[in-house]
Amino acid sequence: MGNLAKLREQLRKDQNINLLNANGNTTDDIVGASKLALSDGEQLSLDEKTDFQVEDTPITLRTVYNCWIHKDSSAAEYLADCQAKGLTNISFLQRTDLINWLSGQSESSQFISVAGKDHEKSESAVVKEKEEDTIKDPVLQEALAHERVLLDHNSCLRGTKPTNFGYLIKEAELKLVHSLKSSRRPQKTGERAGVSKTSSKTPAKKDPIILIPSAASSIFTIANIKRFLEESVYVHPRDMPPAQSDVTSVVKKFDRFGKPIKFLIVNNTRLFTKPEYWDRVVAVFTTGHAWQFSNYQWSTPTELFQHCRGYYFYFAGDVVPHHVEQWNVQKVELEKNKRFRDVEVLRYFWNSMEKELVARGYR
Repeated sequence: MGNLAKLREQLRKDQNINLLNANGNTTDDIVGASKLALSDGEQLSLDEKTDFQVEDTPITLRTVYNCWIHKDSSAAEYLADCQAKGLTNISFLQRTDLINWLSGQSESSQFISVAGKDHEKSESAVVKEKEEDTIKDPVLQEALAHERVLLDHNSCLRGTKPTNFGYLIKEAELKLVHSLKSSRRPQKTGERAGVSKTSSKTPAKKDPIILIPSAASSIFTIANIKRFLEESVYVHPRDMPPAQSDVTSVVKKFDRFGKPIKFLIVNNTRLFTKPEYWDRVVAVFTTGHAWQFSNYQWSTPTELFQHCRGYYFYFAGDVVPHHVEQWNVQKVELEKNKRFRDVEVLRYFWNSMEKELVARGYR
């Protein structure tokens, strides 16, 4: 069994895999690692070539495992990481094919060569031996005469020579990443709207999204969030009429942006019918319960708050749970009765939100 097949077997069984450096110590740095330690104690060299081929060239186990590490990353994030680490970048289609095969979602990959010529020959030899054993059987011979050859999705096109569209894949991917980088590039000093050569080609940013809890016990709900964010006044949800929708919106004018920004406030992720909605989430309000994230794209607090800015609002005098202290969230204290403090709290929130929008390329 080759190293690629061994890695697949470990991943399918969800067994522990560790990266080891030259000293045999566990590390998270795939560039500095030299081996991959499997659960049974076997160690695989990360620099060994595998049967997975990119442009007819076998790639290393290091490149394969780095691809697996980024199975949940976007194409832009994966490409940027490969460029930063100096690792081979696998195109989107090849990466999807490889991840599906490693995870067991598919049993074959069009980019994996036959596992060794010896294996291929041995299979042919076995078939030949079986044919020689049965060639004297007239009944079997007649059955074989009416046998039809099964076609797979590749051979059914009946092409005489496979066409390599790798160059088109790379070209499309580079254009996609270039477009994303251009949309996030800050405007140079002295440039005015409508004057920049790229401003007319840069797609407008869609309305950012703030996710809040759906629990009725939450400090903020759809019923009271709009008044707080627009009027700087906190009203307890029980003192507000019940909301008739899972979505509301607020508009905020920032000093750094030329026009007001409209925010969508959502309390139910079932409304996220497209993956792009998660890219627009700029803030997540949490009650401190991890089950809140069970239906999120990133279902653990550690992963979620690496992608989105998190906020934990609580009343003065309440104890912040120990596990929330360990989360990457901003803890914001509200007064229970002193409503004049709401203005200060809201100013802090919008200042942090402005920084987040700037980092995401809004202008």
